[in-house]
Amino acid sequence: MIKNVILFYIFWVICHYFSTHMYATFCTPWTIRGFLLSPFYIASPQCRALEWAVHNGSNVINMMWFPLGSWIIKLIKKQY
Repeated sequence: MIKNVILFYIFWVICHYFSTHMYATFCTPWTIRGFLLSPFYIASPQCRALEWAVHNGSNVINMMWFPLGSWIIKLIKKQY
């Protein structure tokens, strides 16, 4: 079970990492043309999907700290 939980979080970290870079590259490029076309890019299905992955990835990563912190506190509490 622990292996599955670890793989789940690794998946979301990788998904979030690549989604943020892909969103910046494809949906908000650093050019004048990219600036002018970004309102059209961000409404496209691929940019919406990347935005979803970024948003949900960051939520999952933020939520992983609670069980990790609880587990660490449990380990510390066992020692004392």
